[in-house]
Amino acid sequence: MTAVALLLITGSALMHASWNYLTKSSRDKSVFLWATGIAGSVFFLPLLLWTDTGSWSTRVWLGFGLGAGLRALYFLSLGAAYARGDLSIVYPVARGIAPVLVPVMAAALLGERLSAAGGLGVAAVALGVYLVHLPALNARDLFVPFTRLRAVPTRYAAVTGVLTTTYSLADKWNIGDGAPPLPYAYFTIPVAALLLTPAVLRRPSRAVLEWRESGWRIPAVALLMTWSYLLILFALQSTQVSYVAPARELGIVFGTILGSVVLHEGAAPQRVAGSGVICSVSCCSLLDRECGRAGQRRSEASHDPQALPGVRSAGPRQRSA
Repeated sequence: MTAVALLLITGSALMHASWNYLTKSSRDKSVFLWATGIAGSVFFLPLLLWTDTGSWSTRVWLGFGLGAGLRALYFLSLGAAYARGDLSIVYPVARGIAPVLVPVMAAALLGERLSAAGGLGVAAVALGVYLVHLPALNARDLFVPFTRLRAVPTRYAAVTGVLTTTYSLADKWNIGDGAPPLPYAYFTIPVAALLLTPAVLRRPSRAVLEWRESGWRIPAVALLMTWSYLLILFALQSTQVSYVAPARELGIVFGTILGSVVLHEGAAPQRVAGSGVICSVSCCSLLDRECGRAGQRRSEASHDPQALPGVRSAGPRQRSA
């Protein structure tokens, strides 16, 4: 993974954790996410008007529809999870499942390979998700997370994680198939939120109340969500999704800190410790990528003696005078 890609992913992770924090602070989570779609559709409409859509193939349009549909389901499950659970519990689970599933699915569907260091990252995610569910860092509570897996917020968070896996693979497929990142970000996020309109219209009074109470948070989340997604799409143009998905879990660190410290959800030590373990996934993916490149350079050098350090090209001999 290049430094530019890691920088894009880190910025995206910070924005992603921030808009999740603002969403958790809202009254009606599903209505709030729908409202951000309305605001985002207005903000980014010039992108659509400026883009030449006439040259897009049917496959690109179908990719837009698939991405928007998956994001709509993601918004529904995420809103349900935040309505029932803490940010520092829901966010790590929802974000932590994807790095476990994405490398496996990417290998099966996209032909990507996960090496030893990548496997270590997957194990770190599983351990980190387990740690954030510990009520305390002691041996007595070691098996408590197994009982919490039956909790409703955790189930919704797990569904969100599976949907994150699905749309991540769809994003990589669509971007690789020629979908331009800027219009793709516009169509998938705002249109996905707009797909929630039928559910919102059944309770119009809540929608009005949410607009009044949330105020500036709605346009803020619309901007943060879209730009967070856009940075990931740019990273996917040059990096395998099996590396991007683990690295973007840096957002778990930001989300857990916001939930434990800012929202005072408690149990900060083990939740921060768990998010720190998950953060190591990014280091593993970066290390794995760089080691792979170093190995490739050594392999190429072994077949090219002139590329080895200290070996100089033997030019034509000069006659002695």
